[in-house]
Amino acid sequence: MKRIFVYGLLRPGFEGAGLLGDAQPLGAATTSGLLYDLGGYPGLVPGDGVVHGEICAVDDTRLPALDAFEDYNPVDPAGSLYIRTAVIAWLVASGEAIPVQAYRYNRPVPEHAWIADGDYARYAAGRG
Repeated sequence: MKRIFVYGLLRPGFEGAGLLGDAQPLGAATTSGLLYDLGGYPGLVPGDGVVHGEICAVDDTRLPALDAFEDYNPVDPAGSLYIRTAVIAWLVASGEAIPVQAYRYNRPVPEHAWIADGDYARYAAGRG
Protein backbone atom coordinates (compact mmCIF):
# COMPACT_ATOMS: atom_id res chain seq x y z
CA MET A 1 0.00 0.00 0.00
CA LYS A 2 1.17 3.49 -0.84
CA ARG A 3 -0.15 6.65 0.79
CA ILE A 4 -0.96 9.17 -1.92
CA PHE A 5 -1.81 12.86 -1.47
CA VAL A 6 -4.46 13.74 -4.06
CA TYR A 7 -5.24 17.38 -4.74
CA GLY A 8 -6.83 17.54 -8.20
CA LEU A 9 -8.55 15.19 -10.63
CA LEU A 10 -7.88 12.13 -8.44
CA ARG A 11 -9.96 13.62 -5.58
CA PRO A 12 -13.48 12.28 -4.99
CA GLY A 13 -15.96 13.88 -7.35
CA PHE A 14 -13.45 14.36 -10.16
CA GLU A 15 -12.89 12.28 -13.28
CA GLY A 16 -9.82 10.38 -12.09
CA ALA A 17 -11.15 9.33 -8.68
CA GLY A 18 -12.31 5.94 -9.97
CA LEU A 19 -8.69 5.00 -10.64
CA LEU A 20 -8.14 4.85 -6.88
CA GLY A 21 -10.45 1.83 -6.69
CA ASP A 22 -11.11 0.81 -3.11
CA ALA A 23 -8.43 3.09 -1.70
CA GLN A 24 -8.72 3.71 2.01
CA PRO A 25 -9.38 7.42 2.73
CA LEU A 26 -7.18 8.70 5.54
CA GLY A 27 -8.58 12.22 5.67
CA ALA A 28 -8.30 15.79 4.50
CA ALA A 29 -4.73 17.03 4.46
CA THR A 30 -2.41 19.78 3.32
CA THR A 31 1.08 19.83 1.89
CA SER A 32 3.59 22.53 1.06
CA GLY A 33 3.62 23.91 -2.45
CA LEU A 34 1.89 26.12 -4.95
CA LEU A 35 -1.06 25.15 -7.12
CA TYR A 36 -1.73 26.29 -10.69
CA ASP A 37 -4.66 25.96 -13.09
CA LEU A 38 -3.22 24.29 -16.17
CA GLY A 39 -6.39 24.41 -18.24
CA GLY A 40 -8.79 21.81 -16.90
CA TYR A 41 -6.46 20.27 -14.33
CA PRO A 42 -4.16 21.54 -11.59
CA GLY A 43 -0.44 21.27 -11.09
CA LEU A 44 1.41 21.20 -7.77
CA VAL A 45 4.90 22.68 -7.77
CA PRO A 46 7.37 23.27 -4.92
CA GLY A 47 6.83 26.52 -3.06
CA ASP A 48 6.06 28.03 0.30
CA GLY A 49 2.27 27.95 0.03
CA VAL A 50 -0.29 25.43 1.24
CA VAL A 51 -2.11 22.97 -1.03
CA HIS A 52 -5.28 21.25 0.13
CA GLY A 53 -6.21 17.67 -0.69
CA GLU A 54 -6.73 14.26 0.81
CA ILE A 55 -4.57 11.29 1.73
CA CYS A 56 -5.58 7.81 0.72
CA ALA A 57 -3.92 4.43 0.97
CA VAL A 58 -3.77 2.87 -2.48
CA ASP A 59 -2.99 -0.71 -3.41
CA ASP A 60 0.35 -0.89 -5.25
CA THR A 61 -1.35 -2.60 -8.20
CA ARG A 62 -3.19 0.69 -8.87
CA LEU A 63 0.01 2.71 -9.32
CA PRO A 64 0.55 1.97 -13.04
CA ALA A 65 -2.95 3.31 -13.86
CA LEU A 66 -2.42 6.37 -11.67
CA ASP A 67 1.00 6.99 -13.22
CA ALA A 68 -0.50 6.72 -16.72
CA PHE A 69 -3.33 9.12 -15.81
CA GLU A 70 -0.76 11.64 -14.56
CA ASP A 71 1.56 11.05 -17.55
CA TYR A 72 4.35 9.87 -15.26
CA ASN A 73 6.86 7.38 -16.62
CA PRO A 74 9.16 6.09 -13.84
CA VAL A 75 11.71 5.12 -16.51
CA ASP A 76 11.73 8.66 -17.97
CA PRO A 77 11.01 11.17 -15.18
CA ALA A 78 12.47 14.10 -17.15
CA GLY A 79 10.08 13.43 -20.02
CA SER A 80 7.05 13.02 -17.75
CA LEU A 81 4.36 15.66 -17.30
CA TYR A 82 4.17 14.83 -13.59
CA ILE A 83 6.58 13.11 -11.23
CA ARG A 84 5.39 10.94 -8.34
CA THR A 85 7.56 12.09 -5.48
CA ALA A 86 7.80 11.81 -1.70
CA VAL A 87 6.37 14.72 0.28
CA ILE A 88 5.03 15.32 3.77
CA ALA A 89 1.32 15.96 4.23
CA TRP A 90 -0.44 17.03 7.41
CA LEU A 91 -3.81 15.60 8.38
CA VAL A 92 -6.23 18.45 8.98
CA ALA A 93 -8.02 16.71 11.86
CA SER A 94 -4.94 15.90 13.94
CA GLY A 95 -2.04 17.85 12.49
CA GLU A 96 -0.11 14.58 12.17
CA ALA A 97 2.68 14.70 9.59
CA ILE A 98 2.53 11.72 7.23
CA PRO A 99 5.05 10.75 4.55
CA VAL A 100 3.12 10.36 1.29
CA GLN A 101 3.64 10.46 -2.43
CA ALA A 102 2.18 13.18 -4.63
CA TYR A 103 2.20 13.97 -8.32
CA ARG A 104 4.26 17.12 -8.80
CA TYR A 105 3.98 19.04 -12.08
CA ASN A 106 7.19 18.76 -14.09
CA ARG A 107 6.93 21.74 -16.47
CA PRO A 108 7.05 25.54 -16.16
CA VAL A 109 3.80 26.99 -14.83
CA PRO A 110 1.91 30.04 -16.11
CA GLU A 111 2.33 32.54 -13.27
CA HIS A 112 -1.07 34.15 -14.02
CA ALA A 113 -2.81 30.82 -13.31
CA TRP A 114 -1.86 30.56 -9.62
CA ILE A 115 -4.66 29.22 -7.40
CA ALA A 116 -4.00 31.41 -4.37
CA ASP A 117 -5.91 29.41 -1.75
CA GLY A 118 -4.35 26.12 -2.89
CA ASP A 119 -7.70 24.29 -3.05
CA TYR A 120 -8.53 22.97 -6.52
CA ALA A 121 -11.90 21.52 -5.48
CA ARG A 122 -13.11 24.93 -4.25
CA TYR A 123 -11.57 26.64 -7.27
CA ALA A 124 -13.24 24.25 -9.74
CA ALA A 125 -16.61 24.60 -7.99
CA GLY A 126 -16.34 28.39 -8.32
CA ARG A 127 -15.79 28.13 -12.06
CA GLY A 128 -18.91 26.01 -12.59
